[in-house]
Amino acid sequence: MANPANPILDAALSYHERGWSILPMKMAEKKPAVRWKRYQSEPARKRSVRRWFGDGKQHGIGVIFGEVSRQLGSRDFDAAEGYEQWATEFPDLAEVLPTVKTRRGFHVYFVASPRSIRNIREALGKPDLTGAIQCEDGELRAGGGCYSVLPPSMHPSGSVYEWAIPLPDGSLPEIDPHDCGLWGPTAMSVTESTERPRALHMRTEAIGGGSKSVGGESPDVEAAAEAAILGSLPLGPGQRHQQVFDLARALKAIPALADAPVNELKTYVRRWHELAQPVIRTQAFEETWIDFLKGWPRVMFPKGAEPMANIVERVLSLPLPAVAEQYEQDKLRSLVSLCRELQRATGDGPFYLACRTAGQLLDVDHNTANRWLYLLRDDRVLVEVKKGNAKSRKASRYRYVAAMD
Repeated sequence: MANPANPILDAALSYHERGWSILPMKMAEKKPAVRWKRYQSEPARKRSVRRWFGDGKQHGIGVIFGEVSRQLGSRDFDAAEGYEQWATEFPDLAEVLPTVKTRRGFHVYFVASPRSIRNIREALGKPDLTGAIQCEDGELRAGGGCYSVLPPSMHPSGSVYEWAIPLPDGSLPEIDPHDCGLWGPTAMSVTESTERPRALHMRTEAIGGGSKSVGGESPDVEAAAEAAILGSLPLGPGQRHQQVFDLARALKAIPALADAPVNELKTYVRRWHELAQPVIRTQAFEETWIDFLKGWPRVMFPKGAEPMANIVERVLSLPLPAVAEQYEQDKLRSLVSLCRELQRATGDGPFYLACRTAGQLLDVDHNTANRWLYLLRDDRVLVEVKKGNAKSRKASRYRYVAAMD
């Protein structure tokens, strides 16, 4: 029963009914008002929620992310500009993903499968960690070990957290944060202590057996393309943009299509659009085609490839670049090879690499990795496009300018 005299309690009970693990928050410190370790594995009982937020209590409402809250995740944009840029790129998602307006920015909520979050942590070389994942303009909070503040909590400044896009009556949409632009190469650190990265066994799928170019595809390529189309169809409204990018990744995984000019893939995109029309709101094919045109060159990793793990495996399996032979230390040589493969992965654009990430991958301390990156810049193996910022945890951006042999 609604209690207009205590909207905080009503909201907390509503969140609890969704199956979320709720916490009382000390808003002056933005920290839990109780020891919260136990609530990372089991939500509090309703009577505890009533006690925490009962009459006279001045707590804010916190929620723990991950499995304990039905795989709840959130992308925290520190400033409105970052959110607005993402919303422009992913308008369909921005219309439906529940979003909280904070004092300075926005929190975008969703359901994230454990595998999608593990892929991101594996890309960072930290598959077994929990905690918030730092991004250039905020944090990705998913997979456990982190929490956030929910409406209608009050910020110490007096501003109130509020839903700019409300929660749906049922479940939240499930997305892959990487494919949906909520995580990318700028996210290079995790807020908890680190361990040595583990080598990954990449899932390699021989999709399609033909080697012909588009326009003369073998039956195997056509079958693989049809499978890519069917496997990337949206299940409901608000998923079009995400699933178009998923289609691009799936087509990139077909060897005969991986390097095809984008205009030669239009037939596949049109078939996808026709099959998706019953569940998507956008009926005009041109809108889907524009999304694909933008997405195709953005695909760095075909479907089935694990980003950083894939790169590390290539570093270990490929011959060293000739320019690396001038160095005496094996791990320094490996750093040169790592930078070459990162450049290949990003194409013509710069790549992100934090000295701490380089150190973890090479099993050296971050100061050594930083000295080696300085040396590679001085030797014109690398050019630093933009210097990182330790305070905001922004990784430096580099371009590999030595020969790509």
